[in-house]
Amino acid sequence: MSGLDLVGTMEPSPDYLIQEPNSYPFKEAPILSLKGVTLTPVCICPECGVISKTPWSKSRGRLRDWAAFLEEVRYIICSNESCQTKFPQKYLLDFPKGISILNKSNLLHSLKSWFEEFSGREIVWAEEEGSDSLHWDPFFQAVPNWADHIPVHLFVNILRYTPPKDLEGILLGRKGIPLFGGFKV
Repeated sequence: MSGLDLVGTMEPSPDYLIQEPNSYPFKEAPILSLKGVTLTPVCICPECGVISKTPWSKSRGRLRDWAAFLEEVRYIICSNESCQTKFPQKYLLDFPKGISILNKSNLLHSLKSWFEEFSGREIVWAEEEGSDSLHWDPFFQAVPNWADHIPVHLFVNILRYTPPKDLEGILLGRKGIPLFGGFKV
């Protein structure tokens, strides 16, 4: 990893939009809010650009709300009657100012260092049968309640690269969740 700057090259995410807090003009209440970081659905039709309201009138803010939302809202139907395109929603990732987005390699290095320092033991990845990517398991094993202790700058970066469907699993410590949706070393 030598030769990279502190932040590295930010990698695109198909699921998340990053903007300065309070700069999104049609923002709804977030579906998930943890450690000062929020995830809010953004429903902009990729075909015609019409903004649709999130089809969710239930609770918002907690991890269980996030899980229920993902289970019940699989796609959005454009509210433009002449369009009616089905599309997956994206999410606005709001977080405190001053946090840099790391690339996945730098984030992995930073996570490994933080988990090793916090737990006092080395993080070692075992070969996963039938998988060619890294998993979250060594992190959970080292610090089971990691989300309560990890610094916000690392937490934001974890959320940035974790697919929405995997968020609940990594926050609850479920086994076999791929790192960053399938990161290969």
